[in-house]
Amino acid sequence: MNLKSLDLKKAYSSDFDNPLRDFYIPVLEASIEYNRLAGFFSSTSLAIAARGVLGLIRNGGTMRLIASPQLSKRDLEIILDSEERREEYISKRMLEDLARLEDEFVKDHVFALGWMVANRKLEIRIAVPYDEEGKLLSYEEVQQRGVFHQKVGILKDSEGNLVTFSGSVNETAKAWLDNIEEFKVFRDWEPSEEDYVGADVSKFNKFWNGQSPRVRIMDVPKAVERKLIEIAPANVDKIDLERWYKTQKRKPQLFQHQQAAIEAWLKNGMSGLFEMATGTGKTFTALGCLDKASKTAQKLIVVIACPYHHLIEQ
Repeated sequence: MNLKSLDLKKAYSSDFDNPLRDFYIPVLEASIEYNRLAGFFSSTSLAIAARGVLGLIRNGGTMRLIASPQLSKRDLEIILDSEERREEYISKRMLEDLARLEDEFVKDHVFALGWMVANRKLEIRIAVPYDEEGKLLSYEEVQQRGVFHQKVGILKDSEGNLVTFSGSVNETAKAWLDNIEEFKVFRDWEPSEEDYVGADVSKFNKFWNGQSPRVRIMDVPKAVERKLIEIAPANVDKIDLERWYKTQKRKPQLFQHQQAAIEAWLKNGMSGLFEMATGTGKTFTALGCLDKASKTAQKLIVVIACPYHHLIEQ
C-alpha cells in the first residue's frame, strides 16, 4: 500500500469526518517518514502528534517532531532572575510535564514515542520563539503574536510520494476527539497541489535547520530524551494504541445551544427549522431530535434529504 492508493479528500472537518479513522491512521500506515510541526510541547501535544503512529512503527518508519516549550510569564521571570541557563530550565519544565502523565490516552501515545526515541526512530527538536529584539517570548505572548503557531504534517511513502496537511487543528486530545476542527490536504502527484506540498516541506525544513529568524532551534534536552526512553516499553508489541481507534458508538456531548434547539423543537410539536451558523452542529442537533423522537414514538420513519450527493455521503 502507498499514499497514492488512498482515497484522500482535499479537506477534512471533524464536523463531518473522523480525522483519525479517515485520514491519520490510513496515511501513517502507508508511510515510512512523518515530519510534524506540533505547536507547543506538552505531554498532551506529544500524544496527539503520535496518533495512529503504530502503523508507521510497523513499517519501520521514522519521525521528526518540532515543538515549542510552553513557558509562562512566571517561567521567564525565573529564567531572567536566576543564574540558571535557559536550556536547563526549559528541560526542567518539560520533565515536570512528563512527570504529570495521568490520562491513559496520553500515556499510551507518549510511551510509543518513547519507544521510537529509544530505537532511534524519532528525533525531537525544540523551537524557542523570540521577538524582534531577541527576547524570549512567553506562551501567552506567542499566542498573541502567532510566532510559532504552526500545525503542519508531512508524510512520505516508500515510493517517495508525499502528502502534507495543515489547518486549524489544535494539539490537544479534546481538539482531535471532540472539537470541530478542519485541515487541508495536499498531494505532490497532483499538479494543482504540488506547490502547496513544496511550501509545507520548505517550512518544516527551515524550522528543522534553524533558519527561521524569530525561532531558535535546539535539540531536545538529554534529560528529556532519557525520560522518554525510561518510560518506553521494552517491546513494541506492548504498545496498545489500537484500542483508542476502534469504532465506538459514542453519543456526542451536545452544547447548550444545541440542547436549547432540541427543547424548542419538542415544545413546537416536533416541528420546525434550524437556522444555525456553519460548524455549530446542526447535524448533531438533528440527531438529538431523532434520539428524543425514538424514545417516545412507537413507530418512526426517518427521511434524510440533501441537495447534493456529497452531502449525503457526509
